[in-house]
Amino acid sequence: MMDFFEQQDSARRNTTYLIVLFAMAVVALTTVMYLPVYLVDYHITGGRFETEMVMVDGRYLALEVLDYFQWRLVGFSFLVTALVVGLGSYYKISQLGEGGSSVALELGGVEVDARSEDPLRRRLYNVVEEMSLASGVAVPLVYVLPDEVGINAFAAGYTINDAAVAVTQGALEALTRDELQAVIAHEFSHILNGDMRLNIRLIGVVHGILLISMAGRGMLEMIWRGGSRRGGKGGGGAIVFIGGVGLLLAVGGWLGVMFGRMIKSAVSRQREYLADAAAVQFTRNPAGLAGALKKIAAHQAGSGLFSPHAEEVSHMCFGRVSSRFTMTMTGWFESHPPLEERIRRWDPDYHPSQLDAIRAQLERGQARAGLAMASASATGATGGTVPGGAMMMAAARPGGPALRSGVGPGAQSHGSSGGNDWSGQSRELSYAVGAEEIVAMIGNPSPERLVYCSSLLGELPRPIMEARSDVMGATALVFALLMDEREEGRRPQIELLHAETSPAILREVRRLWEHVSALDAEFRLPLVDLLFPTLRRMTPEQYLSFREVVGGLIYADEHVTLFEFVVQKVLMHRLEVALGNPGRRTTQFAAMRAMVPELQVLLSALAIMGHDHTSEARGAFDAGRAALPPAFAGELVFQEGAVNLQQVGAVLDRFSQASLQIKRHVINAAAFCVLGDGRVRLEEVEMLRAVCDVLDLPLPPLVPQATRRV
Repeated sequence: MMDFFEQQDSARRNTTYLIVLFAMAVVALTTVMYLPVYLVDYHITGGRFETEMVMVDGRYLALEVLDYFQWRLVGFSFLVTALVVGLGSYYKISQLGEGGSSVALELGGVEVDARSEDPLRRRLYNVVEEMSLASGVAVPLVYVLPDEVGINAFAAGYTINDAAVAVTQGALEALTRDELQAVIAHEFSHILNGDMRLNIRLIGVVHGILLISMAGRGMLEMIWRGGSRRGGKGGGGAIVFIGGVGLLLAVGGWLGVMFGRMIKSAVSRQREYLADAAAVQFTRNPAGLAGALKKIAAHQAGSGLFSPHAEEVSHMCFGRVSSRFTMTMTGWFESHPPLEERIRRWDPDYHPSQLDAIRAQLERGQARAGLAMASASATGATGGTVPGGAMMMAAARPGGPALRSGVGPGAQSHGSSGGNDWSGQSRELSYAVGAEEIVAMIGNPSPERLVYCSSLLGELPRPIMEARSDVMGATALVFALLMDEREEGRRPQIELLHAETSPAILREVRRLWEHVSALDAEFRLPLVDLLFPTLRRMTPEQYLSFREVVGGLIYADEHVTLFEFVVQKVLMHRLEVALGNPGRRTTQFAAMRAMVPELQVLLSALAIMGHDHTSEARGAFDAGRAALPPAFAGELVFQEGAVNLQQVGAVLDRFSQASLQIKRHVINAAAFCVLGDGRVRLEEVEMLRAVCDVLDLPLPPLVPQATRRV
C-alpha cells in the first residue's frame, strides 16, 4: 500500500529537483547563447580589441587582438536567457491557470458528461464517476480527444479540485471496460500522488526553453521569405548575419529541447511505474492494465498524439506520444519506461507474438463487442459494474436499496446552544476499518470501495441522475438536499428560493425534493460529489448567487445541522479552488504547537457530536488526544459545551493552510476520536470526510458493515 503523505513529499522533492534542473538548463543555454549575442555585439560595435605587446625581431610591437570572451556579454547572455525562459515558463503556467481543463482544451478536447448520446463516452464518464467516489476525489471534468486515433489518456490540474481527465478517441474504441478502468485508475494515481502540479510546471519550463528555438526558427523563416521577395538583390550581408544568428538560436534551442526532454525523463519515469502499480492495486485486475498496454503495442498508431502540443504534455500521458521512429532515436530522453517492460511487470508470460492476435482483433473492431452492454448500463444510473461487482454488491451495502431511514436531507433534530444540531435520532454504524488505518487509507482506494460506490450509483433514482448533468438541475439538487424535513422548516426556505432564484429553479427543487427526501442518508454526500463537475461550469456570477442561496437555506431556521455544515464546507471549498480562488490554501503553519488551540476545538467538537453523554464524549476526546505526539497531547483540554460549528469551520480553514505533516497528525487524532470506541454515527463519518476534504486529503468512503438505531 502506497503512503499518500510520502508520495506528496516525493512530488515536492521532485519540484525542488525540477528547479535545480531548470537552473542547469539556463546555465547551459547561456553558454550556447553567448555566440549569437557576441555576433550581434560585433555587428553593432565592431567588436572590442585588446592591445597586446608582441616581440618581433627584438622589438615590441603593439597588436590589436579581438577579445572573444567578455564577461559583460556573458552576463547579458545569462540575463536574456533567464528572462526568455523564465517569462516564457511563467506565461505558459499562467495560461494553464484554469486547471486541467485548459490543458485538455489546448489539445482539442471535447467535454463529456452523463448526457452524451455516445455510449462509449457515457461509459467513460461512468468509469470516472465510480473511480472518483471510490478514491475520495472530487469528480474531475472529463474530456475526449476526438481527433486522436492512438490509445492514450492523461490527467491534468493543479489540485484534486480542479483536475480534468482526457482520453483519446482511439482508447475509447479499442479498450474494453476493464482496460479503460485500468487506464483511468493509472491517471487517478497521478491525481492522488500530487503529480499533476509538477506536470503543469514541467510544461511551463519546457515551453520557456522552447522559446529560444522558436525565435531562431522565426528568424530563419523571416530571412527565407524576405529573400524570396527581394529576389536576392541587396542586403546580402544583413541576410547572412541575421540568418547566422537565427541558425545559432535554432541549434541552441534544439539543444534546449533535448535538455527539456531529459528533465521530463528524469522526473517522470519512476512516477509512471508507481502509477501502474497503484492502478493494479486499485482495480486488483493486472490483466486490465496489461491488456491496455498490449493494445498500445499492437495498435497502428500506438499511443501517439498528432496535436502540435503533444510534446508539451508527453510526460503526463499514459503512453508515449512520439512516433515509433522518434522513440527509437530518443529513447534516452523518453518520459516513459519501455512499453515491453511495463507489460511484463503485470504479465510475466507476455511474448511479442501475442500482438498478432490483438492486432487482428483491433482491425476487426472486436473491441466494440461489449458496446451493447456498455450502452445499456450507461443509459441506466451507473453505467456498469466492476469485475465481480454483481456478486459483491449485495455484501457491499448492508443497508439495502435507497429507501430513506434515519435523518434525511436537511432533517432537524433537537437543537442545542449556539444554533447547532449536534444530536438526535441517527444510525450507529459498524465499520471493518479501525481508527489506526485511516491515515493509511488516504490516497489508497481499494476494489471493495469501487464495488461499493458502483452499487450506490446503481441505486440512485433516474430523475436525480438525469438532473445532475446540467447547471440548473445540479443547483436544484443541492437546494433540495438542504431542504428541511419538516413542513414548517421548509416554509422559510421556499420563501427564500422564491425571492432569490427563478421560478424554473423553484419548480425543479420541488420536483427533485420528492426523490431526494426518499433517499437513505448514506446517499447524501456521494450525491454532492456527483454534482461537483457540473457546478464547476457555473459562471462567477452564478457561483456568487449559488453561495448566497446555500447560506440562506442553511440558516433559514436559525439552526445548522451537521449535514448542512458538511455540504457547505465541502462544496464551497472545492468550488473556490475550481473557480479560481485558491489563494488562502498556501502553507502558512509548519509548527504543530501553533495549531494546538485549533486542534483542541476540532477534537472537542468531534467528540461532542458523536456522543450523547459528557463522559463518553470526554473518552472520545482522550482517544484522539492520545494519538497525537506526546509533546503536544498534554496541552489539549476538552472543551465541554463551548464549541459550535462556526468555530469548527474557522478551525478547518486554518488547518487547510497547515503543512502536510500537521494534517497527518490532525486526521490521525480525528480518526481515533470518531472510530476509537467502535460506535460511529453516519454524521460523524460525514464530518470526518469533511475534515479530510477541506485539508485536501482524499479519504475513500468507509464501507459500513451493519447499522442499528440509536
